Amino acid sequence: MAMRSLDEQLEEDGIRKSSIDNCEKPSDLPDRIRKEAKKIFGALVLMGKADKIEGLLDEGLTDDHLPLSRDPNYDAVLSCDGATSFQFGCLGRQTITEFIKRKQWLFLAPILDTNGELMKVNYECALPFTDSEVEGHGAAGIVHRAKIYQGHQRGFEAETVDYQVAIKEFHHKSEFVKENEILQKIKGLQHRHIIRHLTSIDKGKKGWYILFPWAAGGNLQDYWEASEQEPSRELVLWSLKQMLGLTQALHKLHEEFQCRHGDLKPGNILCVQEKEETVLKIADFGISKIHHAQTTYRKTATATVYLTPSYQGPEVEFEKIDKTDRRPRSRKYDIWSMGCVFLEFAIWLLHGPEAIEGFANAKGTGKSSTNPSTPLYEVTDKAAKTARVHQLVSWTIEGLQANPQCKKGTALAALLDLIKNQMLQPEVEKRPAAGIVCSELESIIQEAQKDPSYLLSSCDANGIPSLDFDSFQSGTYQDNRTLKLSSSSVTVRQQQ
Repeated sequence: MAMRSLDEQLEEDGIRKSSIDNCEKPSDLPDRIRKEAKKIFGALVLMGKADKIEGLLDEGLTDDHLPLSRDPNYDAVLSCDGATSFQFGCLGRQTITEFIKRKQWLFLAPILDTNGELMKVNYECALPFTDSEVEGHGAAGIVHRAKIYQGHQRGFEAETVDYQVAIKEFHHKSEFVKENEILQKIKGLQHRHIIRHLTSIDKGKKGWYILFPWAAGGNLQDYWEASEQEPSRELVLWSLKQMLGLTQALHKLHEEFQCRHGDLKPGNILCVQEKEETVLKIADFGISKIHHAQTTYRKTATATVYLTPSYQGPEVEFEKIDKTDRRPRSRKYDIWSMGCVFLEFAIWLLHGPEAIEGFANAKGTGKSSTNPSTPLYEVTDKAAKTARVHQLVSWTIEGLQANPQCKKGTALAALLDLIKNQMLQPEVEKRPAAGIVCSELESIIQEAQKDPSYLLSSCDANGIPSLDFDSFQSGTYQDNRTLKLSSSSVTVRQQQ
């Protein structure tokens, strides 16, 4: 129980009455309880032993001695540091055991810090959360949204009753240990575009938790689906800056911490409101890996369970084909995944939420999709272990390039070239490192800031090719370079 909640209980008539009516006591006993033994008294109340508080206080017991334990011979009760012993003469052995093993822990909720450290607490210990609600389920566990009692916050940006956190509760200890180890190793990384790790809590057999700030804006997929913003120069510039920020964060992960994220996708990029701006942040390091060499050769295929097929790089396919494959799993794997994300970003910018859903259905990840999730590559030769980008990618990029907003000499044309020619490069060796992608994005942004028309020009939406994902799935699509707007297609959005 949190201290604030305990204070409130001590003010209730029923508990005040139990401390006055159930035993003979001096008039200052309620004050002694409040000053020295609120937690002890609360535990006794739950056990129906409130009248024993005076005897324990007379032994010198206070909340500062908690948590209590039994000495090896069960002859006495020991303080938390083992330096002081108590006889607990007013309580029977069974009651003492119940107090030590269970009830005291209900009043020893820890103070949560934001230093990213691992906290190990007793499995019976209460956690200082309130207003907890389940917000999502994943392969590794459950995500809760909750508030932390104000008296149990330390180092938070705003120590208020309204501070919300995301609590990732794990189904299995092994998954918790794996993610926490990565978070501990990258603890020194403070980057605007990486979600902040607040703390990790190990309750032993009763639960494993990792805390992050709550992202009220949801994830990037939620943002795309909910946002009806029309294209504008401001929106395109914001998008490019967010892409740059995400790639800079990735560059720091790769180069300074030798960490490959391994599962980049819109669902693992959170939208956090900072003052007047929505900031995108990389989250979920559940399957991340740290390698101290630039590329690490595997003795056996990487055993990653929760990969998202439509964002995985072609190199994963060859691990499936040949489990003794010794080719490297590079950090450039993340570049392919980020290229997939950036392609969807471009689709959303020009065609909006409807096109995002159409693209998702075409690759088997949409809400109404009946097809299995499809990677955005195709294996061309299993023996030679070669692949190419999926025809859906080529068709989509052609459709985007046919838009006048993506004509040569524009920011969006440069972005699509970066995605097509570099980031979605099936050969890992030819794929750029994150630092090179950063440089390319910086050049695009610098040019846009010099010439706003580079971001978005004024043009008539009539006659602009659409992205008819229904026809793509049915196999009746045309070359996107000649495809014209039709009433059943996803239309281009009118820019502002």
